[in-house]
Amino acid sequence: MDALLRELREGPDGIAEYYDTEITSKALTIGSAADRNIQLLGRGIAPEHAVIVLAGSQLMLECRRGEVVRLNGKKKATARLNVGDVIELAGHRLRIAQPPPGFNAAIELQPNDRIDASAFESAFRTDLSQTWLGKRAMAWTGVVLVLLFGLALPFFVMKLHHGGMATPSWVPGDKFWNSGPLHQVHQQAIGDRCETCHQKLFQRVQDAACTECHRTTHDHIMPARLALTELGPTPRCATCHREHNEPQTFLVNSGDGMCVDCHGDPKHGFGQIEKEPVLGFGLQRHPEFKPHLLVSTTAQSGAGFTYEWKTLVAELDKAKEQSNLKFSHQQHLDPDQVLRRGDSKPMNCADCHRLEPDGEHFAPIRMEGQCSSCHELTFDPAAPDRQLPHGKPREVVLTLQDYFTRKFSDPNAGKVTRERRRLPGHDDEEETCTGAPFDCAMRSARKEIESQFTRRGCIGCHGVIDTKAPNVFERFNVIPIKFARDYFPANRFDHRSHQIQGKLTGDEACMSCHAAKKSEDASDLMVPGITKCTECHGDKAAAERVTVQCVSCHEYHPRDPSLLDVFTSGVNSRITTLFIPKAGRPQERGLGNPAGEQRSETKRTPAGELAGS
Repeated sequence: MDALLRELREGPDGIAEYYDTEITSKALTIGSAADRNIQLLGRGIAPEHAVIVLAGSQLMLECRRGEVVRLNGKKKATARLNVGDVIELAGHRLRIAQPPPGFNAAIELQPNDRIDASAFESAFRTDLSQTWLGKRAMAWTGVVLVLLFGLALPFFVMKLHHGGMATPSWVPGDKFWNSGPLHQVHQQAIGDRCETCHQKLFQRVQDAACTECHRTTHDHIMPARLALTELGPTPRCATCHREHNEPQTFLVNSGDGMCVDCHGDPKHGFGQIEKEPVLGFGLQRHPEFKPHLLVSTTAQSGAGFTYEWKTLVAELDKAKEQSNLKFSHQQHLDPDQVLRRGDSKPMNCADCHRLEPDGEHFAPIRMEGQCSSCHELTFDPAAPDRQLPHGKPREVVLTLQDYFTRKFSDPNAGKVTRERRRLPGHDDEEETCTGAPFDCAMRSARKEIESQFTRRGCIGCHGVIDTKAPNVFERFNVIPIKFARDYFPANRFDHRSHQIQGKLTGDEACMSCHAAKKSEDASDLMVPGITKCTECHGDKAAAERVTVQCVSCHEYHPRDPSLLDVFTSGVNSRITTLFIPKAGRPQERGLGNPAGEQRSETKRTPAGELAGS
């Protein structure tokens, strides 16, 4: 049935206005419910009061059981409707009008403008008394269901789990009363075994349950240093890591608020620990970076040399690398001075600096891995395939003595043997040796040894101590090289994500932060300050800037507990000591390893790479 409903109302100026609504339905429903075709509000109007249907060409009015309307002034429950009939209901008037072409019925509605506000509320079921349910019965039913499903059933399942018995299939799993989803990693690890974390009834999850799995998670601050503050004990794990009732991605709070609450004003609560205030990431909001550098000292003892490296914090503008390496980035990146062997192309950063899988650190630079491709340790043009061992000064001496002994003992050398030596800035010179072959060999070996440790070779990249000892095995001592693996051990920096910076890639991306082409000395640190970082990063959303939070660079739980002192005090007093004993005392004119002699080699510590000659 297609019907036209015209609602008549008096406008603000007293002139009658009407609003037409087209209704297509099998029947026109009348009542106070919101889903009625004609919704009428007022006392005595039922949610489903009446319905108007089309029987052939005749309109019929049918009221719901127990309900009536006034039709032309008389109460009616059912009636035939003709044009001009008026239906009255709680002050509302519905007049049956002549339908226009295309409609089966037309109704003019003149609503009652004096309807009380309470009539709108009565249009909805807002009280239990408006239903067939009773208050007392529902209350007791609810109590029984809560005790059954909220206490008895969980207690029964817990007993089965603790007894190692399988849960019957008819018993709902823990997800039935779970307040929210687990983090996806926790879900994979423990599944539905709630007792893994909730180990005692009516007790919150304790830290001991967390550390059973997270055994490598360390405290934010050492207990001894925490005692120097006024911050109190370390908060419970679940204070920050909230499970179940938060989205899975929010198990780790990444906001700055929790960090700035303490570090924003360290004078209040930090006690004897002095720290600079941090309000976020940006100029005047974050202190300047302070690198942790290795400072080396060398001491001579009766049994050998002792090298000590102490980690100290330095101001960035005054920081100097003390690795004991002689090196120039500017020279190696200048195509007019250095080209790669094989393809004669300029060197680039990636030739030597190779990222480790973590994307943060670079693999240690070693002679064998990076330098030897260009810098061969040859010592005699007549034997281009013979090279000196790297990192073992004693083996260098033995190798040269062995080489020249074999060379001068060659029967094809004749009675007059010539020795060859090269001097810097001069062409190869030859000197005649007319003595015994072995004496000539030792003389040539000594000259080459002195050349390697004092003029070229080892001394080109390393510092060498000349003790002036008469025994050649005790005369030269190469100062080991050691690099700091991490200038900022309490921070994280992803080099991989910075390999592309806007339109910059490759060396251009590296040079945008590190001034390697201007560095002529290995002591140049070339670490950019916070001003450089704020060109691209900030803690506030902005165009063409990457938003970072504290946890973007800092970890609340340090990965290495041995560096906890670095995180909290700013100075690491740890000292790494390397002892290099003097070599044995073989006869200078003898070769090999005399009986009973114990060889000593350079020791290596896991903290960094050490290199000999």
